[in-house]
Amino acid sequence: MFMKRTYIIIILCLVSRLTSGQTMFDILKQLPKENFEEINIDSLIKNEKFYPASNSDEQIIRYTLTGVNDITGTLRIEMTFESGQRGFIIRELRRIKVTDNEFIIVYSVVNGAPIAFGQSELATYKLKRGQLTKTKKNLLPSNIGLADFVKPNTPDSVIAKYNEYSNHSYELVYSGDNICYVLYENFDSFEIDRSWLLGNKIEFIFRNGKFKRASPSFSEE
Repeated sequence: MFMKRTYIIIILCLVSRLTSGQTMFDILKQLPKENFEEINIDSLIKNEKFYPASNSDEQIIRYTLTGVNDITGTLRIEMTFESGQRGFIIRELRRIKVTDNEFIIVYSVVNGAPIAFGQSELATYKLKRGQLTKTKKNLLPSNIGLADFVKPNTPDSVIAKYNEYSNHSYELVYSGDNICYVLYENFDSFEIDRSWLLGNKIEFIFRNGKFKRASPSFSEE
Protein backbone atom coordinates (compact mmCIF):
# COMPACT_ATOMS: atom_id res chain seq x y z
CA MET A 1 0.00 0.00 0.00
CA PHE A 2 2.85 2.37 0.89
CA MET A 3 4.67 1.63 -2.39
CA LYS A 4 1.48 2.19 -4.37
CA ARG A 5 0.98 5.59 -2.75
CA THR A 6 4.63 6.45 -3.44
CA TYR A 7 4.22 5.63 -7.14
CA ILE A 8 1.06 7.73 -7.29
CA ILE A 9 2.88 10.69 -5.72
CA ILE A 10 5.77 10.33 -8.19
CA ILE A 11 3.38 10.17 -11.14
CA LEU A 12 1.48 13.23 -9.90
CA CYS A 13 4.76 15.14 -9.52
CA LEU A 14 5.76 14.23 -13.07
CA VAL A 15 2.37 15.26 -14.43
CA SER A 16 2.59 18.50 -12.46
CA ARG A 17 5.99 19.25 -13.95
CA LEU A 18 4.77 18.60 -17.50
CA THR A 19 1.80 20.92 -17.07
CA SER A 20 3.36 23.55 -14.84
CA GLY A 21 5.61 25.35 -17.28
CA GLN A 22 8.80 23.29 -17.21
CA THR A 23 11.80 23.71 -14.93
CA MET A 24 13.76 26.94 -14.62
CA PHE A 25 16.56 25.32 -16.63
CA ASP A 26 14.10 24.54 -19.44
CA ILE A 27 12.99 28.17 -19.43
CA LEU A 28 16.58 29.43 -19.37
CA LYS A 29 17.37 27.41 -22.49
CA GLN A 30 14.44 28.98 -24.35
CA LEU A 31 15.55 32.57 -23.82
CA PRO A 32 17.10 34.37 -26.83
CA LYS A 33 20.69 33.25 -27.37
CA GLU A 34 21.90 36.85 -27.66
CA ASN A 35 21.21 37.24 -23.92
CA PHE A 36 24.10 34.86 -23.18
CA GLU A 37 26.68 35.64 -25.83
CA GLU A 38 29.71 33.88 -24.37
CA ILE A 39 28.03 31.52 -21.90
CA ASN A 40 27.67 27.83 -22.61
CA ILE A 41 24.34 27.31 -20.84
CA ASP A 42 24.58 23.50 -20.79
CA SER A 43 28.02 23.68 -19.16
CA LEU A 44 26.82 26.28 -16.66
CA ILE A 45 23.85 24.11 -15.67
CA LYS A 46 26.02 21.01 -15.32
CA ASN A 47 28.84 22.58 -13.29
CA GLU A 48 27.06 25.58 -11.73
CA LYS A 49 30.07 27.63 -12.93
CA PHE A 50 31.39 28.61 -16.34
CA TYR A 51 34.65 30.23 -17.49
CA PRO A 52 34.60 31.77 -21.01
CA ALA A 53 37.25 30.74 -23.53
CA SER A 54 38.17 34.43 -23.88
CA ASN A 55 39.64 34.51 -20.35
CA SER A 56 43.28 35.49 -19.94
CA ASP A 57 45.77 35.86 -17.08
CA GLU A 58 44.80 39.52 -16.77
CA GLN A 59 41.03 38.97 -16.91
CA ILE A 60 39.32 35.89 -15.48
CA ILE A 61 35.53 36.01 -15.75
CA ARG A 62 33.38 33.53 -13.84
CA TYR A 63 29.66 32.88 -14.28
CA THR A 64 27.95 31.31 -11.27
CA LEU A 65 24.49 29.77 -11.15
CA THR A 66 22.62 30.54 -7.90
CA GLY A 67 19.12 30.96 -6.55
CA VAL A 68 17.68 28.12 -8.63
CA ASN A 69 14.33 27.02 -7.22
CA ASP A 70 11.64 25.32 -9.29
CA ILE A 71 9.08 25.72 -6.52
CA THR A 72 9.37 29.50 -6.19
CA GLY A 73 10.33 29.88 -9.86
CA THR A 74 13.65 31.68 -9.55
CA LEU A 75 17.09 31.54 -11.16
CA ARG A 76 20.12 33.85 -11.00
CA ILE A 77 23.38 34.00 -12.97
CA GLU A 78 26.17 36.13 -11.52
CA MET A 79 29.12 37.31 -13.59
CA THR A 80 32.14 38.33 -11.51
CA PHE A 81 35.91 38.51 -11.88
CA GLU A 82 38.48 36.27 -10.26
CA SER A 83 41.26 38.60 -11.43
CA GLY A 84 40.46 41.54 -9.16
CA GLN A 85 38.20 43.72 -11.30
CA ARG A 86 35.11 44.97 -9.45
CA GLY A 87 32.51 44.86 -12.22
CA PHE A 88 29.58 42.44 -12.25
CA ILE A 89 26.52 41.42 -14.24
CA ILE A 90 23.50 39.81 -12.58
CA ARG A 91 20.88 38.07 -14.71
CA GLU A 92 17.70 36.97 -12.95
CA LEU A 93 14.62 34.98 -13.94
CA ARG A 94 11.28 34.83 -12.18
CA ARG A 95 8.35 32.55 -13.12
CA ILE A 96 4.88 33.70 -12.06
CA LYS A 97 1.83 31.47 -12.40
CA VAL A 98 -1.20 32.73 -14.32
CA THR A 99 -3.02 29.40 -14.80
CA ASP A 100 -1.97 25.74 -14.66
CA ASN A 101 -0.69 25.99 -18.25
CA GLU A 102 0.34 29.62 -18.46
CA PHE A 103 3.07 31.64 -16.75
CA ILE A 104 4.70 35.04 -16.94
CA ILE A 105 8.50 35.04 -17.09
CA VAL A 106 10.42 38.14 -16.02
CA TYR A 107 14.03 38.55 -17.17
CA SER A 108 16.26 41.18 -15.57
CA VAL A 109 19.85 42.30 -16.11
CA VAL A 110 21.67 44.53 -13.61
CA ASN A 111 25.29 45.51 -14.12
CA GLY A 112 27.98 47.87 -12.92
CA ALA A 113 30.29 47.91 -9.91
CA PRO A 114 29.53 47.75 -6.17
CA ILE A 115 29.51 51.55 -5.87
CA ALA A 116 27.57 52.25 -9.10
CA PHE A 117 25.16 49.86 -10.78
CA GLY A 118 21.73 49.86 -12.36
CA GLN A 119 19.13 48.17 -14.53
CA SER A 120 20.38 47.55 -18.07
CA GLU A 121 17.62 45.27 -19.35
CA LEU A 122 14.12 44.17 -18.39
CA ALA A 123 11.85 41.92 -20.43
CA THR A 124 8.68 39.90 -19.87
CA TYR A 125 7.61 36.72 -21.62
CA LYS A 126 4.55 34.52 -21.73
CA LEU A 127 5.10 30.80 -21.20
CA LYS A 128 2.12 28.80 -22.40
CA ARG A 129 2.16 25.02 -22.71
CA GLY A 130 5.95 25.09 -22.74
CA GLN A 131 6.30 27.73 -25.48
CA LEU A 132 8.04 30.99 -24.61
CA THR A 133 7.06 34.20 -26.43
CA LYS A 134 7.95 37.80 -25.61
CA THR A 135 5.04 40.00 -24.55
CA LYS A 136 4.11 42.84 -26.90
CA LYS A 137 4.98 45.31 -24.17
CA ASN A 138 6.73 44.95 -20.84
CA LEU A 139 4.37 44.14 -18.00
CA LEU A 140 6.61 45.99 -15.53
CA PRO A 141 7.56 49.68 -15.81
CA SER A 142 11.03 50.53 -17.07
CA ASN A 143 10.77 54.26 -16.28
CA ILE A 144 10.99 53.81 -12.53
CA GLY A 145 13.81 55.34 -10.52
CA LEU A 146 14.92 57.44 -7.57
CA ALA A 147 12.09 59.94 -8.00
CA ASP A 148 9.59 57.19 -7.12
CA PHE A 149 11.11 56.81 -3.64
CA VAL A 150 11.05 60.43 -2.44
CA LYS A 151 8.31 62.66 -1.12
CA PRO A 152 6.68 65.29 -3.34
CA ASN A 153 8.48 68.64 -3.36
CA THR A 154 11.75 67.08 -2.26
CA PRO A 155 14.47 69.72 -2.89
CA ASP A 156 16.70 69.12 -5.91
CA SER A 157 19.73 69.31 -3.63
CA VAL A 158 18.42 66.39 -1.58
CA ILE A 159 17.67 64.32 -4.69
CA ALA A 160 21.19 65.03 -5.98
CA LYS A 161 22.68 63.86 -2.69
CA TYR A 162 20.50 60.73 -2.63
CA ASN A 163 21.48 59.97 -6.21
CA GLU A 164 25.17 60.25 -5.36
CA TYR A 165 24.95 57.67 -2.57
CA SER A 166 22.42 55.14 -3.88
CA ASN A 167 21.62 52.69 -6.67
CA HIS A 168 18.33 51.11 -7.69
CA SER A 169 17.11 48.16 -9.75
CA TYR A 170 14.63 45.28 -9.88
CA GLU A 171 15.21 42.34 -7.54
CA LEU A 172 13.56 39.08 -8.68
CA VAL A 173 15.09 36.25 -6.67
CA TYR A 174 15.51 37.30 -3.04
CA SER A 175 12.59 39.71 -2.67
CA GLY A 176 10.06 37.27 -1.21
CA ASP A 177 6.70 36.47 -2.78
CA ASN A 178 6.61 39.56 -4.99
CA ILE A 179 8.92 41.30 -7.43
CA CYS A 180 10.51 44.41 -5.93
CA TYR A 181 12.17 47.52 -7.27
CA VAL A 182 14.78 48.31 -4.62
CA LEU A 183 16.61 51.47 -3.62
CA TYR A 184 19.99 50.36 -2.31
CA GLU A 185 21.17 53.02 0.12
CA ASN A 186 23.12 53.40 3.32
CA PHE A 187 22.47 57.07 3.98
CA ASP A 188 22.89 56.64 7.72
CA SER A 189 26.53 55.66 7.24
CA PHE A 190 27.18 59.02 5.56
CA GLU A 191 24.93 60.98 7.96
CA ILE A 192 22.52 61.80 5.15
CA ASP A 193 18.99 62.81 6.18
CA ARG A 194 16.60 59.99 5.19
CA SER A 195 13.44 61.89 6.15
CA TRP A 196 12.59 62.67 2.51
CA LEU A 197 12.30 58.97 1.65
CA LEU A 198 8.91 57.29 1.24
CA GLY A 199 10.56 53.87 1.37
CA ASN A 200 13.39 51.82 -0.09
CA LYS A 201 11.39 49.20 -1.98
CA ILE A 202 8.36 49.13 -4.27
CA GLU A 203 6.57 45.81 -4.58
CA PHE A 204 4.79 44.62 -7.72
CA ILE A 205 2.06 42.10 -6.94
CA PHE A 206 0.75 39.92 -9.79
CA ARG A 207 -3.03 39.76 -9.63
CA ASN A 208 -5.75 39.19 -12.26
CA GLY A 209 -3.28 38.99 -15.09
CA LYS A 210 -1.30 42.14 -14.34
CA PHE A 211 1.18 43.61 -11.90
CA LYS A 212 -0.26 45.92 -9.27
CA ARG A 213 2.21 48.47 -8.00
CA ALA A 214 2.28 49.04 -4.24
CA SER A 215 3.33 52.24 -2.50
CA PRO A 216 6.96 52.55 -1.40
CA SER A 217 7.75 50.93 1.93
CA PHE A 218 10.81 50.35 4.08
CA SER A 219 12.74 47.13 4.35
CA GLU A 220 15.94 47.16 6.37
CA GLU A 221 16.96 43.62 5.44
